Amino acid sequence: MGKKKDAAALAQREREEWQLGQDWARWLMGGNAPQPLTLYGIVLEQGEVAYLQAPAHYARLYGGSGQYTQSGGIFFGRPGMVLGLMAANAAVNAGRKAAARRDMQLLWRDLQEVPTIATNYRLMCHLPARGWLSFYYTAVQEFYPDPANWTITFGFQNAEPLRLGGLSTPTLSVLTAWTVLGKERWQSEPGIAPLIQAATAQQVGPGQQQAQLEGQQRNLPRIPGQD
Repeated sequence: MGKKKDAAALAQREREEWQLGQDWARWLMGGNAPQPLTLYGIVLEQGEVAYLQAPAHYARLYGGSGQYTQSGGIFFGRPGMVLGLMAANAAVNAGRKAAARRDMQLLWRDLQEVPTIATNYRLMCHLPARGWLSFYYTAVQEFYPDPANWTITFGFQNAEPLRLGGLSTPTLSVLTAWTVLGKERWQSEPGIAPLIQAATAQQVGPGQQQAQLEGQQRNLPRIPGQD
């Protein structure tokens, strides 16, 4: 019974977050810009403003070093025992070598949920062991928002690819499309097409839209324009 309740609660959260992504899309499509989000304790750059603060599932794509420590030694004793020890040692080294080769493969690593901030300049992710890491939009060479699967992937000039996921993905996908691609191109990004289409279908008249947005701002804490 508990698992069913948890699954139902998660499904409800997903619907709410998907709707929130549509609300952001409709807001930005209307020519509006997110208003600054008030942050405390975070020092931003000159001219930088925060738009969104939410937890996200963080991962980086890279291969390991492939290094391993080779076991060795000099064995004394009866010939049979020495041969056995040598065989066991060779098996240990072979296992370590195979593990090192596997470690060299490109894999999504450092998986963890981290506080994430989206500003007009960059994404900021706070890792417990490293503090705040910055990913500037000007360094993005590849951009793959996939809110339908709750992930966004970024490729950079001189850094390992970054993948963010979680419930805030629909909103973060729309917002980063707007900041990475610019006001002229963001709506044509294929990855956010489902959100754009839904937002277009929900568009209403100017007066109704304003009243609707005001109501959403009271009920949905990450609607654009809300402090």
